[in-house]
Amino acid sequence: MSTAPSNEKLYRELEALRMDIDEIDSEIVQLLCERFDTVLSLGEVKRALALPLVNEAREAEVLDAIRSEAVEVYSKQVVQLFKSIITSSKALQRGELNLYFIGMPNCGKTRLAGRIGEILMMPSVDTDTLVMERSGKSIDRIFDEDGEEAFRELEHDVLRTLAYRGGTVVATGGGVITRQENLALLKASGFTVFLDRSIENLKRAKVKNRPLLRSGEDAVSKLYNERIGLYRSAADLTVDPDAKGTVRAILKGFKNALR
Repeated sequence: MSTAPSNEKLYRELEALRMDIDEIDSEIVQLLCERFDTVLSLGEVKRALALPLVNEAREAEVLDAIRSEAVEVYSKQVVQLFKSIITSSKALQRGELNLYFIGMPNCGKTRLAGRIGEILMMPSVDTDTLVMERSGKSIDRIFDEDGEEAFRELEHDVLRTLAYRGGTVVATGGGVITRQENLALLKASGFTVFLDRSIENLKRAKVKNRPLLRSGEDAVSKLYNERIGLYRSAADLTVDPDAKGTVRAILKGFKNALR
């Protein structure tokens, strides 16, 4: 049986191995950062394509490939480590989700989006404002000169851009839920809150830039009845914007969605 090297030699070997570990760790850190950058880019593409962030089949494929590549004696540890990496990757992607507000005109979406954005230190935008900026026209003019379908196309393009961008509090137009492709974007790219204001309060809406409400209170009731089912089915959370504790409920719901 061979004897152990001298302590002096063992200490030299210890230091050399520690240097090797440090070098390997440095490479691992750089590769992990590169992976996480790629994960965030992947999240952008998924949100814009209205694809779910979680794909269990794809995760299983990744883990199977890693298991087959690992030296058998370390396979269990390598797979466990990559499960943690995948969990962290999904958390990064969830952190880029948007917070969407949907609801009827005059339900307080823009005001509440601004307030929540300040609390969360996230940018807040209004899709109607972005549509007007892109077109150079008011909503009324778009409807009158180009028609509702042209407006809906602009609205969809704006929503898709915001889905791709991520990390934004978004006040949507009242009719955003009328197109299936918009519903898919909302579901895939964020947490959606329906501001369910009472019909009595909704009837106090200003009609400027609300062309579908020009004919008065009857138009409000008609539109509400047409859309209420869509709002409720699209929402991850429904709140009364005039009730106490609304902001707290929204923040709690969004925080849970990011976990």
